[in-house]
Amino acid sequence: MEYVLHRKSNCKKIKIRVVEGVVQVSAPFTVSKREIDRFVHEQEAWIENQLNKCALSKENDLISLLGNEYKLHYMNKRICYVEGNDLYLYPDKTLIQRFLKQNVKKYIDLRFKFFCEQLNIHDISLQYGFYKSKWGSCTPSKHKICFNVNLIFMPLEFVDAIILHELAHLYHLNHSKDFYSLLCTWMPNYKEIIKKYKKISIPNLY
Repeated sequence: MEYVLHRKSNCKKIKIRVVEGVVQVSAPFTVSKREIDRFVHEQEAWIENQLNKCALSKENDLISLLGNEYKLHYMNKRICYVEGNDLYLYPDKTLIQRFLKQNVKKYIDLRFKFFCEQLNIHDISLQYGFYKSKWGSCTPSKHKICFNVNLIFMPLEFVDAIILHELAHLYHLNHSKDFYSLLCTWMPNYKEIIKKYKKISIPNLY
């Protein structure tokens, strides 16, 4: 397996990362190339899994958006839209991100309003962005909650779980026992939902 090797003096052990489809290996100067090759070989299954996550989605791939499956088509017209069971995208990052944001915002805005009415929560502003390591964030002092646009690719019950997760942070800033106690009062099967869907891969559309 091909990889890019970085020798580092402050590196104590061999480390592997996959960044934008490139396998990057960091290793101490004291470790031989043979040892590094052996380590990379042992991690091939994990590496392949990471590379698959980075792979660009292809024509006719099935893409899930807000619980519905669509067949993907790339086209030359500068527009992104859904028609029937088909998803049409112009291969431009800005256009695709705008399309995803507009559509996930419509759904989350409605669900957020519904939960706030049920829980008697008021005056919370919403923001949306693309994040690599979090589904959302809550800043109680600013009455603000942010959601990851990539939630559009997740099942609807998972999206609801994340909305309630961030709302619970209005009462408990950390992930304490009290936090999960409140959250599970609102959604008793919260932990099961998170566990069920946490390994779903986000498609790479651009």
